[in-house]
Amino acid sequence: MSDRKEEISYYDLGGREAEMYRAIDEFLALSKRYSPQAVRRKRIIGVVAGIIGTMASALFMLVTSMVLLFLISVLISGWLVVYFAFSYGKRPFPDVLRTDTIIGADGLENVYNDLMHVDCISNTAVYVGDEYIFKKNRVVLRIRDIERTYIRVESSDDGNSYYAAVEVFDETGRLSIDIKPLSGITKNKRQQKFEELVRPIEEKRYRLKKLEDQL
Repeated sequence: MSDRKEEISYYDLGGREAEMYRAIDEFLALSKRYSPQAVRRKRIIGVVAGIIGTMASALFMLVTSMVLLFLISVLISGWLVVYFAFSYGKRPFPDVLRTDTIIGADGLENVYNDLMHVDCISNTAVYVGDEYIFKKNRVVLRIRDIERTYIRVESSDDGNSYYAAVEVFDETGRLSIDIKPLSGITKNKRQQKFEELVRPIEEKRYRLKKLEDQL
């Protein structure tokens, strides 16, 4: 699915290959998010929003003394119009590229079989198999590509927010995904909850490492 031809290639194969790919595709919502129709719809929304923003900013710039602020807003809105009109969807989307790369390298059946035997990390969208992590409606990651599990800190004017997260580095690059928010609890409870959430992942990492060491 890294381009429009690849997007339908697995379905073109028919039979079991098409069914296996459909299961992965639907679980990760790749076609739903990145089909030509979805991309076209997002482009239209983006262009319309950019035009409205440009017009509103230009109008306010004429009736207020805060010219510089609204000039910047006009430029940003104008950039959005250009981006969605001419650039959005022209390059492979990262989630699609990473999923296709893993399937191409590891084999469709291998990824499918792992998906069929995943366990969900309680009350999250993250599912752990023997070789892969699947985040529902998002992407698949190899467990052996994990560099760390960690508490991600996001700072804002309202304070810090905390998330249990996992970071991978593979052929496509580096990616961090959140497992679950950890805000609103004490530091000790946050650490305890974090360890509880990442335990299934760390157990699979340890198992794979032992298997690799035996080879």
